Amino acid sequence: MPYQFECSGDHCQFMIRSSSSDEVERLVRAHVRMTHNGRITKADIEREMDRVELA
Repeated sequence: MPYQFECSGDHCQFMIRSSSSDEVERLVRAHVRMTHNGRITKADIEREMDRVELA
């Protein structure tokens, strides 16, 4: 089942979808570090990550 994450930052359009939750976590952490000069906890990532059902 694919996982999806959308950045909630102001005017940010970053979104990722992957079948691997580990890959989503890794790329979200890189995005937050590089784009927003910050850090995000695993709990915050999991809270914002959605499972996407394919049609």
